[in-house]
Amino acid sequence: MPESLSLKDFLVKVRRVLSDAFEDIYWVRAEISELRENANGNCYLVLVDKGSSDKLIEAKINAVIWQNTYRLMKPFFFSETQRVLSPGMKVLVAVNLSFHEQYGLQLNIRDIDPSFTLGDMAKKRQETIDQLKRDGVWDMNRQVEFPVPARHIAVISSGTAAGYGDFCDQLLADGNRFGFAPKLFPAVMQGDQTARSIINALDKIYEEIDHFDVVVIIRGGGATTDMAAFDEYNLACNVANFPLPILTGIGHDRDESVVDMVAAVRCKTPTAVAAFLVETMMDLEAELTAVSNGIVHALRKRLSDEEHELEHLSHALAGACRLSLQTASQQIGLYGVRLSSAIRTCLLEESHRLEMMEKSLSLVSPEAILKKGYSLTMCGGKAVSSVAGLRKGDTITTYLRDGKVESVINKCEEYEEGNVL
Repeated sequence: MPESLSLKDFLVKVRRVLSDAFEDIYWVRAEISELRENANGNCYLVLVDKGSSDKLIEAKINAVIWQNTYRLMKPFFFSETQRVLSPGMKVLVAVNLSFHEQYGLQLNIRDIDPSFTLGDMAKKRQETIDQLKRDGVWDMNRQVEFPVPARHIAVISSGTAAGYGDFCDQLLADGNRFGFAPKLFPAVMQGDQTARSIINALDKIYEEIDHFDVVVIIRGGGATTDMAAFDEYNLACNVANFPLPILTGIGHDRDESVVDMVAAVRCKTPTAVAAFLVETMMDLEAELTAVSNGIVHALRKRLSDEEHELEHLSHALAGACRLSLQTASQQIGLYGVRLSSAIRTCLLEESHRLEMMEKSLSLVSPEAILKKGYSLTMCGGKAVSSVAGLRKGDTITTYLRDGKVESVINKCEEYEEGNVL
């Protein structure tokens, strides 16, 4: 039977060999794949190396930061980076190799270099910015015309977040005198699902885009580490491409995410976003008031000018009327003189004409004719100029120069033409 060792004895030998071979501390570059803190204060991690592809895992190992080290390392890392250690973060850590017969191989993390993580985060952030600029969408949302007034607001936020409550309180203060109409589109604002959740909310808003003037993305009360989601390319690209102006209030004084950079308006907090919208309406109100006052002033001035003009025209018209009446009176007087003269002339002419007519009529009057030796025969009160109509037995009266003769017709006889006697 060959010589053998118990598993424990074998692993003890392995531990001794590894301890001798890796007794130094090494600085190792890796990405945190998993991280959990236990109740006693230890932090357990899974570190991976994805190589140059940054996609496929080429190496993987468990690691631990013991409580006495983690208690100091955690606040130090946060103070330097404003981030907490979390999955997906690349780190540069000082480790030594540890092997235990029961728990296997792991790395003990003794120290961390925050500048490496900051550099990687800055690198990823800059890569996102550069890609957005290459795609030609970097300035698109900022170029969308900001509507005034902006009252119908699509709000992307966690409905239970304190920041959302602060936003609504600020926006709807003073009895909502500007008539704001916010509508919440709930989204996850922290954790791995943040970017996807916000993009889904944007898609829902787009389906009823005609009902809104602007979009607001707000976040309050979350961990600072969750800001990393707002540097992701897909989310930033969706914000940059959105056809409505987007206002953000997702960070703090020190933080400006890529989403903040591509949004039309960036505010520090949800309350600041609400204050911006209220101030926009107040500016519009002031502008409309100024325009209204200007119109009233212009109308009053125009009315005053018109009153003065009417007064001037009234005086001018009165003078013109008096002059016109005077001229007309003079003209009427002249016409009266001319008319009187014309009437006198006409009367004289008519009087002379009547005299001439009277003389003419006197020459042809019956008395004048009778005096010349002619006679006038009447029958039934009518002058007789023809035997036609006379009958035997009719009484006729013949007027002569010095008297009249009544006769009874005994015979009526017509002359033949041309044979009077």
